[in-house]
Amino acid sequence: MSIRNVVLIGAGGNLGPAILNALVTSPHGYTVSVLSRESSSYQAPAGVKLLKTDYSHDSLVHALQGQDAVVSAIAGHALLDQIKVIDAAIAAGVKRFIPSEFGSNTSNAVARQRFPPWSQKDQVRKYLESKQDQIEWTVIYNGFFFDWALKVGFAGFSIPEHKATIYTKYKDVTFSATTLDTVGRAVAQTLAPAIAPKTANKILRVRSVTTSQSAILAAFEDVTGKKWTIDEVDLDAEVKEAEERLQQGDFSGAGKLIYGANLDERTENDWDRKGEVSNAVLELPDEDLKTIIKSVL
Repeated sequence: MSIRNVVLIGAGGNLGPAILNALVTSPHGYTVSVLSRESSSYQAPAGVKLLKTDYSHDSLVHALQGQDAVVSAIAGHALLDQIKVIDAAIAAGVKRFIPSEFGSNTSNAVARQRFPPWSQKDQVRKYLESKQDQIEWTVIYNGFFFDWALKVGFAGFSIPEHKATIYTKYKDVTFSATTLDTVGRAVAQTLAPAIAPKTANKILRVRSVTTSQSAILAAFEDVTGKKWTIDEVDLDAEVKEAEERLQQGDFSGAGKLIYGANLDERTENDWDRKGEVSNAVLELPDEDLKTIIKSVL
C-alpha cells in the first residue's frame, strides 16, 4: 500500500503549519491538500490544494475522493466531528486516518480523569479501532509541544524574566515532550512507503526529550549563563482550583489541568520508562535538550 495523496484537516493553529510543512517538504513526495469548512477564510500556501466542505456526509465524501490518508489536527471543540469524517473517509476509499491526538496518553484512564475533555479523543480512537477492517489508523502521542511551551511560558519558564515557576512536589518527575517540527516530521514519516506498514493500527509515542522541570531549569541556567529566579508553587492547589472552575464551565484553568496530568506519574507520560518510544521506527533523529533551549532563546 502506497500513500501519496494526503489531506490535512486543521492546518491553522499551533500544530497545523508544522504538519503541513513536514508533508510538503517530505522526501516521500506527497501530494498535499488542506480540507476546511466552506465558511473558513483559510488560504492554502502555493502548491497545496484547498478543499472545501460543509461537513455533510456527501460533501465530505466528495472532498476526500482520491485521498490516501487523512491527517486531522482538528481543534478541541470539534473533536467529535472526526467521527463523521472517518465515515466519509471510509466511503471515499481512504486508506489511513491519523486522528487529532498529538498530546498526552489519552488511552490512560487517570489522564482522562485528570482532564475530562480528553475522553473525546479516546472516543474517536475507539471508533477507529471498531472500523479498522475498513480503514487503517495511527495515533501519535507526543506529550506537549516542547518548544511552544517554553516560548509561551506554559512549562513554567519565563525566558524574558529568567524566572522559573517550579512545582516543588513534581520538579523531578520525568515526562516526554516534542517540538512542533518533530511532531510534523513524525506524521510525514508515519505514512512513508517503507514505514507505513509498521504504523498501521498502532499507537506511536514520539519525543524530542524526556526531561523534568529540574533538568530544564539547569539547562536554561547553563545555556544563558545566568542564575534564574525560582518561584516554588503548589501545583495540586492550582489544579484543584482549575477543576472547580471547569465544573462551572470555565476552561481558563485548562492549561494547569493538562500540566498537572503530565506530571502525574500514573498517567504514564514518560515514554522511555517502559521503552515505548517510536522514534526509531519513524527514523527520527536524536535531539538534545540544550540545543532545543538555544533554539527558543
